[in-house]
Amino acid sequence: MNLPEPVPGGAALRAARVGRGWSQSEAAREIAGLGHRRGVPVAAAASLKTLLSRWENGHVVPEPQYRELLAELFGRTAGELGIDPEAQPVRAAEGAERLRAALAGAAAADHTVVALWREQLAVAGRLDDELGTAGAGALVRAQVAQLHHTLAHTLGAAARQAVASVLSGAAALAGAQHLDAGEPDLAWEAYRRAHSAAAVARRPVAAATALAGQATVLVEVGEPGPALVLLGDEPPGGPPGATARWSAAVGLARAAGGQAPAAQAAFGRAEEATRAAVRAAVVPDMFWPSTIDVELDDLHRRRGHALSLLGDPAAFQPLTGALAAGPTSARHRGELHADLAVTVAARDPNAAAAHARQARAIATRIGSRRIPARLDGAP
Repeated sequence: MNLPEPVPGGAALRAARVGRGWSQSEAAREIAGLGHRRGVPVAAAASLKTLLSRWENGHVVPEPQYRELLAELFGRTAGELGIDPEAQPVRAAEGAERLRAALAGAAAADHTVVALWREQLAVAGRLDDELGTAGAGALVRAQVAQLHHTLAHTLGAAARQAVASVLSGAAALAGAQHLDAGEPDLAWEAYRRAHSAAAVARRPVAAATALAGQATVLVEVGEPGPALVLLGDEPPGGPPGATARWSAAVGLARAAGGQAPAAQAAFGRAEEATRAAVRAAVVPDMFWPSTIDVELDDLHRRRGHALSLLGDPAAFQPLTGALAAGPTSARHRGELHADLAVTVAARDPNAAAAHARQARAIATRIGSRRIPARLDGAP
């Protein structure tokens, strides 16, 4: 029996699109929408239309994240769509051209470009404060993808350190967004990337922040024991800011495991280290940007949440203090209202209901799934 010849690369993808009755513009919008729902960085719909045309013409093979999206969108494997690079002849000249182009692009990222990326990250952080994942998620994911690609093709040690410094901050912010959106697997990967970048950048506070983020992800999925294993028995080396971040993460994991005395002791160490870190700070950055008052308010928010996990009514004081300080992050305000709703539910149902309403309103505005999850059982 004669078997049909495999469809050449690109033609099968075009056939799948036509079979759905989509124009290239419509297919590009579908790809963009699926990417956003999956938390995968994708180009804008207009750019995707151009990419789709090149894929269908067989000029290039889609990158891995696009191959996965296309396979899911059309319900076929990458091989069936003719976009599996392992099933196609490799043209060395094209591969060499792509590599040279990537190296040239990375080499062009000088001090001015890195400074612009820092400004972009600062803007993304402010947008995240106001709008959360709903308003800043796509921007942050796109920047992480760009920085990761650039770092992978940057050769000089000093240049790698500069790019990695920005990437560590962007990836950590992406981790917080994914966690808030109820995507712990993506949050874990983002924090892991932030930790690796911080190591390249030689930024111990950034590394401790990323490690604490990974531990928080484990706590959120009900694994405080593995979180403690990840954190280890001793704080990381480096400045007191790293110790502060690590100690607060230990305190959260201890509280989630029901170990109240150990949690309190860890937060005590975190406060001591926080005060020492602010006194020692010379040049603020996104990982240690603040005055002692702002840093302690943030620590009180973390301590209050840990106490609420323990069912300790003493959570009320640090939570109300942190809320009264007026945190700039809408996400943090929503978390505080949610924790207060749980904390005061038994003794003041009316106040609990008011806090719960505010928490839910904020969660709706910023696209948070994590905040409503804290309200399980609240009025």
